[in-house]
Amino acid sequence: MNVQLNNLENSQVELIVKVGKEEFCEAVQKAFKKNVGKYNVPGFRRGKVPFSIFKQMFGTEVLYNDAANLVIDKSYRNAIEENKVEVVDYPNIELITCNENEDFEYKAIVYVKPQVKLGDYKGLGIEEVKYEVSKEDIDKEVDSLRNKNVRLISKEDGKVEENDIAVIDFKGFVDDKAFEGGEGKNYSLTIGSKTFIDNFEEQLIGKSKGEEVVVNVVFPEDYNIDNLKGKHAKFEVKINDIKVKELPELDDEFAKNFSEFSTLDELKNSIESKLKTSNENKQKYELENSIIEKVCENAEVNIPNPMIESEIDRLVEDFENKIKYQGISLDKYCQYYGISLEDIRNNFRDRASKQVLSNLVLEEISKQENIKVEEEEVNNKALELAKMYSQDEKQVDAIKQTLLHSHKNSLERDLTFTKTIEFLVDKNKK
Repeated sequence: MNVQLNNLENSQVELIVKVGKEEFCEAVQKAFKKNVGKYNVPGFRRGKVPFSIFKQMFGTEVLYNDAANLVIDKSYRNAIEENKVEVVDYPNIELITCNENEDFEYKAIVYVKPQVKLGDYKGLGIEEVKYEVSKEDIDKEVDSLRNKNVRLISKEDGKVEENDIAVIDFKGFVDDKAFEGGEGKNYSLTIGSKTFIDNFEEQLIGKSKGEEVVVNVVFPEDYNIDNLKGKHAKFEVKINDIKVKELPELDDEFAKNFSEFSTLDELKNSIESKLKTSNENKQKYELENSIIEKVCENAEVNIPNPMIESEIDRLVEDFENKIKYQGISLDKYCQYYGISLEDIRNNFRDRASKQVLSNLVLEEISKQENIKVEEEEVNNKALELAKMYSQDEKQVDAIKQTLLHSHKNSLERDLTFTKTIEFLVDKNKK
């Protein structure tokens, strides 16, 4: 096999591959054995016709396409490995010579991982933003815990007010016809929550328990159901009950009843500690992102579109898996929100572009700075992940071995990126 490598523009290379005619003739024989059963030849059982008879009746040209695929599949892999070409997409193949009398030759044009020209990536003096925990932050968390443990008390007298919970029956009409999805029974609606469209909730304020009300609204133009967009609608509403929230008293009993602590002070101290940890993680994340963003801004790289499309594929797959846990398929999600799969892909495009760029830049910095990961670090990471998946020691070891066998390169890459980011923080923090 002979390979000529030519660099093209826009992170593409051209491989001109020539394979001896003997190898192509062998591929023709393999293609014959694969396909002979598809041909019916009088006097022979299906699949038992000799090659010489087959050649006389049909010619070998009918086998060239399969033979070419066999040769290309093997030789292309060898060509990119021998020339250390890091491809990022499937090649565009063009046959040059394809017959049994000459050497087999073809041209493959393929996108490759682009070269990265680094700019300044040290001494950038990025300032870390500090986040302090205030008394208001702690009080907010305590209030959140109180609201999670609120009691709902029915108002025996009085009218609907802001923040009350109106328990209602409702039925919606457009052009005096009831529409699908516009009916509910004993629905608990918090007044002021903006859960319902337009000024629906405001029209219940001042109404009494047992009262029947006609509520008039207009559906927004961007509503997620096409036949309701911009439509005027009326709802027949009956107020079955009016409830108010009764918050628990904020004292030591509250801490005992709704947390693992004995006193309110202990509860607040724990909240403060968790908020400090959260803020520290936020500070770390924002500093790392600011540095990576600046380093990427200083770099020059022409990213092939297939790399971005591949990252979008990954992001869409992650998103699809996430909504599956909520019992929603991607098709149903698109239908509900009135969007297409292409819309979702386009929404991920900017994020995918940034992710591919940062990966390429971090990879180049790790090479320039000779940042490497030791075997022990990879083993420890695999063990850490395995323990997250299972508490059983036998299963932990099995999972670890599976990770090392199937995902070792990915583990090494992630650990290298982590060390590279740590290096950048050390060299760029103000």
